[in-house]
Amino acid sequence: MKKIKLIRSALVLVWLVCLLNLVVPISSLLDYLLAFLVVAHVIEFFVFFKKFETNKAKNFFMVLVFGYLHIQQLDYEKRKNLDN
Repeated sequence: MKKIKLIRSALVLVWLVCLLNLVVPISSLLDYLLAFLVVAHVIEFFVFFKKFETNKAKNFFMVLVFGYLHIQQLDYEKRKNLDN
């Protein structure tokens, strides 16, 4: 779980730096990174849309920020509930 928290923190940091770049231009590469992250994660949401049974808006936001890491967590929780 520590590894997941570290990855999540790093992803939040990347998003914050990309969003900060919109206000205070640092590099044009960060603009491209932000565009890539948004497009990739929106596509990812629609690819895995059937996995989201409830709270689609919350799951959209979580996938937008954390990507496949959030989907893996949903799968893990679902398997954990099935085992109990």
